[in-house]
Amino acid sequence: MDFQQPDENQIKSGQCIIYQIDNYQIVNMAVLDRFYAIKQAGGLSVVILKDGSAEAGYCQVSLDGKKLSFEKKLRGLDLLELRKHIVPAVPLSVTISGRGVLYKQLDRAEDISPANFSAVLPNASMDDFYVQHFPSGAHSFVAVMRKAEADKWLDLILGQGLSPVMLSLGPFPVEHILPQLNIYNEEIIFSGIKIERSPDRNWKSLSFGEAFQSVYPIKVENEVLEQQLVVAYAAAFQLLLSGKVNAVNAGVPAVGLALDGLISDRKFKVNTGVALLVCLVLLLANFIWFSELNTENARLAEEVSTSARTSTDIEALADKIRQNESLLTELGWDGGINKSVLIDQVAALMPGELTLKQIDINPVDAAAEHDFASLKFQERKMLIRGESAQIIPVNEWAARLKSKKWVKSVELESYNFNNELSTGLFTLTLTY
Repeated sequence: MDFQQPDENQIKSGQCIIYQIDNYQIVNMAVLDRFYAIKQAGGLSVVILKDGSAEAGYCQVSLDGKKLSFEKKLRGLDLLELRKHIVPAVPLSVTISGRGVLYKQLDRAEDISPANFSAVLPNASMDDFYVQHFPSGAHSFVAVMRKAEADKWLDLILGQGLSPVMLSLGPFPVEHILPQLNIYNEEIIFSGIKIERSPDRNWKSLSFGEAFQSVYPIKVENEVLEQQLVVAYAAAFQLLLSGKVNAVNAGVPAVGLALDGLISDRKFKVNTGVALLVCLVLLLANFIWFSELNTENARLAEEVSTSARTSTDIEALADKIRQNESLLTELGWDGGINKSVLIDQVAALMPGELTLKQIDINPVDAAAEHDFASLKFQERKMLIRGESAQIIPVNEWAARLKSKKWVKSVELESYNFNNELSTGLFTLTLTY
């Protein structure tokens, strides 16, 4: 997993970037999908205690481009005072665990239906429960809660002026955030929960007990996350990426309709904005077109007043200049910059832990359309590839390069650890 080091301003403001969304394999997205997506989400974790009371934790995250950041991290909340801490306009995902939530581990099933519900709760009607199915490896983990009991807690949240758009039962949404946590073995322990996984990262068992407490701080990259808020963060994360990850939820119809309505409202606003933008672009295009026609008419009137020979000479010279400019552009000429000097400066700043494999100056633009006669290049770009056992020296190199006045930007395109080579392969893009 690739993470981006927060800059100094983000650290001071508390808006610490923690995760690179590109790490998720999200493909075949429509052009406008990123505008339809939820940009801000909250996760509320409600734990029902043995005496029937409840304690809650809340995490609020936001998405800016491809960067995810924490906005709020609160625990020990009173359900009757949620409105003081949670903004109603922020979409809310709720998880309920503790008393009243029952769990059953079965051999993997494609689905849980009235036909096989007796394997979960014998002699019970599925219509009386909210049912959540989480398949993992060879097992199916089923969480159920009586609708009357769950609706009581949902009504309490609704009474605070909040509108949940997703309901999950138990800690299962943490499946989506486990790759982000600083936990590297098969056993996950936090806040009274123990998850045992197989070597291929599939869940084997789920246990609960007061003794199951993390002995070290849980972190998401450099961001410390209290163990009581792990489930709340997972709920917010899966809502933020709803439609892009398989959300683990109980499929409550009323809550699902709220989520559909939220997405539909965003689509309507985006589509309306796009339609207005298209109209403005068309008006601007018409203005530019008429302006160009007026300019062209003035130029033609001036040419008529000159001799045919002078006009021909000027046109020939203009064509020659355009051909030369086009040729220079195709050759990638960018003002005669001494690229060997730039490469020397780049190499001089490289930390000793890195191994440099390749530097491409003005590399071929893979995204552009090419033909057999010509190639298109990325102007004023350096593509740097190398090896590093850790990502920290790569980030340090990028920071050093940014200190150079001639460097406009440095971006870490990728960092992937190769188990066979026992090192990481990285790619940096430098714009100068």
